[in-house]
Amino acid sequence: MSRLIRFSVGMVLLLAVMVSCKDTAFKVYEGRIFDASMNDIVIITGTGDTVTVSTMNADPAKVPGVFINDSVRVTCSDRKVGEDKILTADSLVILVRSPYYCIQGTWLEPNPIDTAQMQGFVLKQDGTAESVNMATLDFRSWTLKGHMLILQYTSIGNKLTIEGSDTLHIVKINADSLVLSANNRMVWDLVRKK
Repeated sequence: MSRLIRFSVGMVLLLAVMVSCKDTAFKVYEGRIFDASMNDIVIITGTGDTVTVSTMNADPAKVPGVFINDSVRVTCSDRKVGEDKILTADSLVILVRSPYYCIQGTWLEPNPIDTAQMQGFVLKQDGTAESVNMATLDFRSWTLKGHMLILQYTSIGNKLTIEGSDTLHIVKINADSLVLSANNRMVWDLVRKK
């Protein structure tokens, strides 16, 4: 008799687990990052579908930050928020890094005044930047927005200090080369410091 009771209790518990799991159906999407913000990512799947996934309140250890054009696999589920269901990331794996991942590092070009000297900037992982061999232009920080690199700087000279930013189009980027333009003309033709 006690075996029958244990069996019945076990079946009831198993059924309860099965019913509760039914509401948490996971969805897996693979594709490339089309857009990303602090709270969501937009993925273009291999079939051309556009999927927006919330990353709000996601565990950063399971859902790391991404760059535009990273190839990813995202496991997500629907979460109820008020009356709406929001597709929310549970985990994210970066399959192939975007070329924009390569943008971090030290980028140099010959100084036009003294070609024996190199000048340029360092783009650090934390979003800060610093100038290399440029006494009057002090780079402070950087961000990416689509195919644009935005550099925040302080210009120092002639008894005047000016805070500003340069918005530069990324013409070319790979592991060794970075070409930037503004107003359809090349501004920087840089190589990575090894």
